[in-house]
Amino acid sequence: MAIITISRGSLSGGRSLARCLGPNLDYRVVSREELVQEAAKRYGVDEKSLQKGLVEAPRFWDRFRVDRRIYVSVAQATLCHLVRTDNVVYHGHAGHLLLRGVGHVLRIRIIMPMNQRIPLAVSEYGLAEGAAEGFIRKRDEERASWTRFLYGIDWLDPALYDMTLNLERLTIDAACNLIATMIGRKEFEVTDETRQQLADLELASHTHAKLFLNPKVAAAAAKIEVKASDGVVHLSGILPGDALLDDVLKTCRELPEVKDVRAEWLGAREERV
Repeated sequence: MAIITISRGSLSGGRSLARCLGPNLDYRVVSREELVQEAAKRYGVDEKSLQKGLVEAPRFWDRFRVDRRIYVSVAQATLCHLVRTDNVVYHGHAGHLLLRGVGHVLRIRIIMPMNQRIPLAVSEYGLAEGAAEGFIRKRDEERASWTRFLYGIDWLDPALYDMTLNLERLTIDAACNLIATMIGRKEFEVTDETRQQLADLELASHTHAKLFLNPKVAAAAAKIEVKASDGVVHLSGILPGDALLDDVLKTCRELPEVKDVRAEWLGAREERV
């Protein structure tokens, strides 16, 4: 059945909704924290740095560094791997963006009024009521800033989601039931085509992560677009010079999952194929 992603502001009920959906639908529940742990293990990156890079708002000088793009590529590749068996609900604010282009993903957005979120912050973090609202707003702005920086979009744009649920009066159980009615719809069914979309996205993001993690080409990897189609990796973009092209191609071809590499345009010359 469809993969479910839940996007939400801080302390808006996303975890509770995911935990309701899991046993009711017989779905595996994956949190952002689990994703970070798995990504750090699979790609050998520092878990704390990865967590920070995926949550905190970018600073001015982050636009000149590749760290966050490394973190996004390893997170995307890892999430693709974790959901490849379908029947998964992921609750994290960027799941719908990390899995863009995969047809059997049901993208849920949930919202909750501030006056209902404040008691949750007080209870979970031991904050005074006066500090709780500022804490929540800061966390929400960090997520919005992170999304604008990496994707150039507003995470509140309703066009990014298939369903938005307001938990002001709607209970978690009611929201869970509504979502359950959606996953069996034809629009979100798993097909050979959508499975291939997920496999292609996983290979492209995995390849990009490996390029970022290669110190010889890490800086240049930010200017390379990586796509995949049935095991064939397609590269395009601009390199500082031809000297890096061989290292880029070698990195890609060494991956056992890659059947072939096509460099449509990198640097000053095309690859002869």
